[in-house]
Formats: sequence, structure tokens, C-alpha cells
Amino acid sequence: MQTPRPAPQPPASRPLRRRPGAAVPAVLSAVLLATGCSVLGPDDGREAAEQVAAALSAGSVAELSFGDVEGASAQEQYEQAVARLGEAAPAVEVAPAVEVAAVEDTGQEGRREATLSWSWDLPGAEQDWAYDSVLPLVRSGSGEWVPEWSPAVVRPGLEEGEALRARTVDADRGDILGAGGETLVTERPVRRVGIDRSRLAGADPGEAARRLAEVVGLDADAYAEAVEQAGPEAFVEALPLREEDFRELDARRLEAVPGLLAVEDEMPLAPSRGFAADLLGGVGEATAEDVADSGGQLAPGTAIGRGGVQERFDERLRGRPGVVVEEVVTETGGRPAEESGSGADGVRPAAGEPLFEVPPQAGEPVAVTLDRGLQATAEELLAGIESPSAVVAVRPSTGELVASANGPGSEGYSTALLGRYAPGSTFKVVTALGMLREGDTPGTEVPCPPSTTAAGVRIDNVESYPAEFTGSITLTEALAHSCNTTFVDQHERIGQADLAAAAAALGIGVPAESAVPAFWGEIPQDEPPAQHAAAMFGQGRTLVSPLSMARLTASVAAGQLVTPRLVSTEGLAPDDAPGATGTAAAGPGPQEPLTAEEAEQLRTMMRAVVSSGHLGVLQELEPDTAIGKTGTAEFGEEDPPRTHSWVIAEHEDLAVAVFVEDGDLGSVTGGPIMRDFLAAAASASRAG
Repeated sequence: MQTPRPAPQPPASRPLRRRPGAAVPAVLSAVLLATGCSVLGPDDGREAAEQVAAALSAGSVAELSFGDVEGASAQEQYEQAVARLGEAAPAVEVAPAVEVAAVEDTGQEGRREATLSWSWDLPGAEQDWAYDSVLPLVRSGSGEWVPEWSPAVVRPGLEEGEALRARTVDADRGDILGAGGETLVTERPVRRVGIDRSRLAGADPGEAARRLAEVVGLDADAYAEAVEQAGPEAFVEALPLREEDFRELDARRLEAVPGLLAVEDEMPLAPSRGFAADLLGGVGEATAEDVADSGGQLAPGTAIGRGGVQERFDERLRGRPGVVVEEVVTETGGRPAEESGSGADGVRPAAGEPLFEVPPQAGEPVAVTLDRGLQATAEELLAGIESPSAVVAVRPSTGELVASANGPGSEGYSTALLGRYAPGSTFKVVTALGMLREGDTPGTEVPCPPSTTAAGVRIDNVESYPAEFTGSITLTEALAHSCNTTFVDQHERIGQADLAAAAAALGIGVPAESAVPAFWGEIPQDEPPAQHAAAMFGQGRTLVSPLSMARLTASVAAGQLVTPRLVSTEGLAPDDAPGATGTAAAGPGPQEPLTAEEAEQLRTMMRAVVSSGHLGVLQELEPDTAIGKTGTAEFGEEDPPRTHSWVIAEHEDLAVAVFVEDGDLGSVTGGPIMRDFLAAAASASRAG
């Protein structure tokens, strides 16, 4: 067993600024100290020192002749000493400006010392790690100076069985703050559950891994392979679990897993599992590919953002990681591995302070517009829906995206932001705008026959359509009761280009500058007659997302085109201040923007949907001022066809879209969800 020794006292490390254009991570220069008191002659040992420096620069001393060991042995010791410095594999040069120092009397005949000046360019460190070491030289029988090797040539005090290790120290990650400055994402306690191979006590690693995978719900084959391929001392993490999730595991099954280890830790997490996951993103360790693409900014294991705001603002949130260089004892250092306290990389820190340290710089927070309470409410309302579903809420007065929730049926996909669906009868708001632009008013009399034919295709009203609102009715009544035939019969009067222009005035198909991916809708500028007729009541090839329909509703309420935004620009640099929710840059605005008069007329008609039409359930809200529209869009080849369920509404400065991919009539499926969400929002507003 190796006897612990006091930490060596090497020359002090000295920080160096990186030299412009320096391409090598480590630089050595040789300064010779020799016996005697005279100026050194031509054969002063400098040539031998320069050969060693050049070999270190090439990363191989195997071909050199040393006075005490073979070159191959020196190479093995050298590789062991520096292997854990990662990307900072040393390169060495002798600085041409360095001159031989004055001669000093060491009292030993035939011996000299060359001082090697090291400079390591460590990944993630703005300053170089610099220090001096000594290369002993001894005069051979032929009169030549021969270098002597030991690990101390690499670093003073380093012995065989010891090494240098550089490790990254993650900075405290910046929090993500929500509306009102409330913390959404911050460090929260977790348990890192996995198999510690050093604790298996003879149990089969693969079998232990499979048993753990079954308990925590992982792919058993993949995890077993990872554990089997790991070293005998390695800890192989299965996954991190929130404390509450860890406590819900089957404790008896978990404790029976050989080699089980649950390490307490902290991770940046949202308030609950799945909370706005598509918007906020997550945090994971940098892969080899991430490191290679980072231009030296990342080291293996660095925590980086994955998706959403965490990825978009990773550099700001991540801060600047620190770097620690320390002396470690390897498994071959004279102590059995099971007694050595070795970590997952097979080494343990030696005694003493770090050799070099760059402290981390904490990340800065990012403020988003999500309202924690409204987001949680939206997610709760969707929790029991098996089909993909979404709730999106935008404040018309500010454009703030205060909620964007996806139901469990979306299975992690962002239905709210990226869904691409026919809008159904909610699109009649757009067609109504087109009719206003042709001179109609909310009181204009329009025909509503039970059925009509357009481009050779028969279009009917739904079976439940009230007979008393057929024949000649007002445009307001047509929208309130969702008369298909009224809007389809406008297909010859309102061309596809005009319909697309009306849609653009309400934001459909108009990209916005944004922070995370989003679909803003699309509508063709030109369509064959049958497709154009279908587009008049929200079928055909027009596609929208719940986000784009919330934007439409907000624009009607605000009287102008509203651009939803997720990220607050306060404190952000201009290049880091996007609008809200997608990777597309802002596109050109609508050629014919929405006017205040048009918006007022649309609000009048959408109010009738609540006061006398299909959204009467919203009359329960206080105050009774909601506007809205329901929609049902057919899809699939079944008979009768399946339907998408839509509801859009605005109440008390909150524009909301509710969507269920496989639902009933919008008023049946989405109406109660909309009522409950808006009621909760109104209650929270009064309480706040």
C-alpha cells in the first residue's frame, strides 16, 4: 500500500494570457542550470534539453535515450501522467528568445538541470496554466549530456502511479423566470439512479441492469449493454429522477437490485414533470459531437441546454464553466481499487490543493412570459384527454404567451406550437373578414340553405344545425350558428388570393421572429375551384396550429395584428432578443392589415357566438363579455369521418385556442375546457 505523503510544493502556477495565434495547448522552454561558475560552452546540455522539449511537443519521448529508463518506459509514464488532461494534449516548443541562464554551483560534478517552462491551453479556461519543472541532465562517459526521466519532469513532485487530471466545474445555471418574476426553472433535488459496478459483489452486471431498467421504466437492452461495457469501478447512471418520482418507485424491487446506487444531486428543473417542456426545454451533458462543434467552449460532461429556451439561450444560462487541474492517484499507484476510493474514472484525488483553478462564472437568468398558474391549469385540463390536444393563451394587449400546454396524448410532441391541422369552422372568422372587405356588415342579409353545391361538390350543414336559422339570415347569425353553406357560397365572390389576404391580416401564414420552433399557419394563394370552396369554411389545404389560432383571436381582440412573444427582451443583447416561439425569422407583414373598424365588426359577430350561438357555455364567465368561435374539421377516410375539435375565445385580455385532434363538435369537446380555463384565469386575476 502506498504511504500517503505530504503534497509537493512545486513552483507557483502562474496564469498566462493566451498568445494570439498560438495553436498549441502546452509550451515548454528550456533554461539550463549547470555546475561551475563560468559561462557554459557549446556542449552545455542545451541540445539535449531541446530534444526532450521537441519530443514532448510531438507527444512522444519513446525514441529518446534517457540515462535511467528506456524511452518506451518514459513514454508510458508520460501518457499516464497527462492522459486525463483531455483535449489539452501537450505540444511543446523552445522559445527562441530564451537564453541560457547564469551558471550555478550545485555541488554535484557532472550534473546539470534544465528548467522547463510549461503552458497548458486548457479547454474552457481563458488563462493558460503555466509552471516550471526540472529536467535533470547527467554527463555520460563519452562526455555528452543525457537527460534523466521521472514523472516529476512533467510536474514537480509527481511520482509514478500519479497523474494530472483536468475537470470541468459547471457554473450555477441561470434560472428561467416566468410572469411576475416567479421562478419556473431552477436547481431542484434529484436522485441519480444507476448501477455501481464496484458494488455488484459477483452479481451479473447485465442482469442487475435489466432489473433496474424494469423498475424505472428504461429500455432494458440498451441499459444492460451500457453497464456491461463499463469498467469494473464505474457507476452507470440509468436516469435522474425527481425526489417525488424516486419516492414513488417500488422500494422493495429497487432495493433488491444488485449494485444499486442512488446519488443525491440537483438539476435545473421546472415545477413539475412535463411543465411546458416543449417551450422550456431541458438540460443534459455535452456529447463528443457537441464538444467538437463548440470551438473549445465545451468540455465532455458540461451541462448544456437541450431544446426550447434552455437551448436557445444556453450560452447566457450556462455561464462560463470553471476548470480544476489536480493531482490524482491511479489504480496502479500501489493500492487495490476497492481500497483506493477511486471514482468512475479509476482515480482518486491526491492530498493537497488543486494545482490550477479557474472559478466558474454563474449564468444569467432568462425571463419568459409564461404564467405558472395558467400553464398548470391548462395542463390539468388536458390531463384526461387521450388524443393529442393543446391549449394556447396569449394576451392581446401585450402579445405575451402566458400558457402553451400539450395533453398526454401528444406524447411529447408540441401540438400547441407545431401542430398542422385544418381549422374547420373557426376559419369562418377569416371568411367573414373577407366578406366585410366586399362591403358586407354584421347585419347584412345572407342566404343559408340546408345544402349547396360548389365546384360540383355538395356541402351540407351539420345535422344539428337549427332550422330556424336557415333561409335568409344576418351575417352575424351565420357566424353565430356556423352556417357552412353561407360561407361556401361566397367562393365565387371572394377569390383565393383575397381569402389568403384576409387570413394574413389575422396572422395566418405570417412568420414571426421567434425563439423556439413554431408553425404560424399556411394558406395557398391559388387553389382549384373545389379546394377553394372547401377553404371558405376551414377545410381543404389551409393549415393552422393552436398557436396561430390564438394569435388570430388576439388580433381580433386587439384591433391589429398581434405577434405572440415568449421571451422578455429586458436584459438581453439585441442579437439575443427574439419575439417568441419559432426559429423562423420575421416575414413581411400582411399587404392589407386589419383595421380597427374591421376588428370591431368581427368582435360583434364573435360575441353573438357566445350570446346566442354554440358557445353559450361561456356566458357563465364573469363578466359576461367573452367572444369566440367553435370549429369542427373532418379528417381521415372513415365514414362518418373523424373530427378535429376547435374553440377560440377571448375574455378579459386573454385570447385562447383549445384543440383536440380526435374530438366531437368544438362546443361539446372544447367548450367546457375553454370555460374552465377562462374561469380559472379570471379568478386568479381577481385574487391577484
